[in-house]
Amino acid sequence: MKISHIAAGFAVGTIAGAATALMNAAKPGTEMQRNFVANSTDVKAQANQLKTEVADLKNYAMQTKEESQKLIKELGTEVKEMIANYKTDIDPNVKHLKSNIENVKNRADEVKETFSK
Repeated sequence: MKISHIAAGFAVGTIAGAATALMNAAKPGTEMQRNFVANSTDVKAQANQLKTEVADLKNYAMQTKEESQKLIKELGTEVKEMIANYKTDIDPNVKHLKSNIENVKNRADEVKETFSK
């Protein structure tokens, strides 16, 4: 290897190291304090906003629960009423069909007797 290549590599490494050191150097105390206070204020504001949103979400969930319970109760009542109405509507038809079946049986017995003589 040539010494010029080694020197060039050493120079590039030194420059890169110096740039990295300058970028990562600690800030002065007052500037760090200002950044810390600003960041903590932002974190507090975000925490308060999150707290408010969680409370809103909780309220929404409770409201949804109450409304669904009410709707389910109403739906149950409506289904019971529909079943009762169906039974009321169908009972006369059932009685009529039973009567017709009885009449058909009687006629069948009469026909049977007529042909058996």
